[in-house]
Amino acid sequence: MKRLFLITLLAISPFLFLATTATDSQAGLGLGIHYWKTLEDIGDSDGFDTASLGYLGVFSFGPALLNFEIDVEYVPNYWGDSGLLQPSAYVFIGHYIYGGLGVGISYLDGEMADDPFFDLRAGVKLSFFDLFASYRFLSFEEVGDLESDDLNSLTFGALIKF
Repeated sequence: MKRLFLITLLAISPFLFLATTATDSQAGLGLGIHYWKTLEDIGDSDGFDTASLGYLGVFSFGPALLNFEIDVEYVPNYWGDSGLLQPSAYVFIGHYIYGGLGVGISYLDGEMADDPFFDLRAGVKLSFFDLFASYRFLSFEEVGDLESDDLNSLTFGALIKF
């Protein structure tokens, strides 16, 4: 599945190049917070909370209606004292109201997940603020003794963009 993640990134690379060379392209940085709620019944497990709060760093670019975003998210204490790091890439259609798809990979305790995660996101951009909700398809076997490795999550986020 690591190969699938790399193939996906390579497949969208030409679009990223086209977006950055467009004459009406816009680029910006952002910082924000991201709330997760795991939807599956994972059973009781010490050190794992089904709700988490992460911190986002974002670089977005692209012409007015087709936007690309590269995110890096850090979730402290995701599993006990271990932090979760998730780089990801998104493609969005829309300007003020938008929707799109994303793909990323998870790192926990220096271990990369076997499979990438996929994300469906919809949001609203209001001046410097970006509010969004997403459904994240996440399977992460490296997270210990859970009854299920299916960690699909409903998430909500808020970004301030510069």
